[in-house]
Amino acid sequence: MFGSLLLRAGITGTAVVTCLATPASASPTDPDPTIPITVAAYQLAPCDSRGTTALDASLATQLNSSLKAKMRGYMSAYRVSCARMVIKAVRDRGLDVRAAAIAMATVIVETSIQNISEEVDHDSLGLFQQRASWGSASQRLNPTWATNAFLDKMIRLYPNNSWKTAPIGEVCQAVQVSAYPSRYQEQAGDAQIIANTIWPHTGEEVKAEGPAMMRDDGDGSMTIYRWKSTRSEFDRASDYNSGGWTMANTGDRVAAGDVNGDGKDDVVATYQNTDGTFSFHVWKNGVSYAGT
Repeated sequence: MFGSLLLRAGITGTAVVTCLATPASASPTDPDPTIPITVAAYQLAPCDSRGTTALDASLATQLNSSLKAKMRGYMSAYRVSCARMVIKAVRDRGLDVRAAAIAMATVIVETSIQNISEEVDHDSLGLFQQRASWGSASQRLNPTWATNAFLDKMIRLYPNNSWKTAPIGEVCQAVQVSAYPSRYQEQAGDAQIIANTIWPHTGEEVKAEGPAMMRDDGDGSMTIYRWKSTRSEFDRASDYNSGGWTMANTGDRVAAGDVNGDGKDDVVATYQNTDGTFSFHVWKNGVSYAGT
């Protein structure tokens, strides 16, 4: 069990593990307890095999300003994707949001909401740092399986829905049997915030949208097609008239992506002027913005 470890990582690759200094008594000579001390780097596995979404990134920003404890300022699209998979597993099972908060308090303490794919603490793996006795490595690295395994034990230990009224930290400790039992309750408030924030977005399957395609129609207009993952096909998104501009010069480039972070595709086009300079157009929800 990681206890006081705080893991910092990007979307893929390794996690840099940091430990926050917590001196017993503060004095002018004590180290700043907010300065992370780098300890090691661990390999991470994706939580959602389809990757992160624009909504994951947006929720990370929202949570970073609303959390109060260990994870404040450390949420990322990757961490939200991990939390989303855990919370979705709870919801798909028909349990209520308190069960999601219990699971989230556990993964906050154990791994700072990261799917650690190498054995760090003995043979522990995954979001919950489950030992080999829980299941195979592939099972423990599957957030849905790992969450349900956690919930199975929780329900066995707290029958008749008694987990609904027991303190969150107590339930976490009963399942995990950690050497640091008090640490789960310290994260219970943030775990509830994370569960409440992400829960409404788990009712439907969340998939990362593919790129949009833009076709130059040759008459001064463009047709934009956006990949719809729910049907695995391109949809005609909208027609945008560029006021006579066409992609006709050497060096013209076009791309599509979520420029303003609203979860919708925008279109960015840069084109070369006759004097060799470049200008750009950005289409956001049908409104064209131009600049150089």
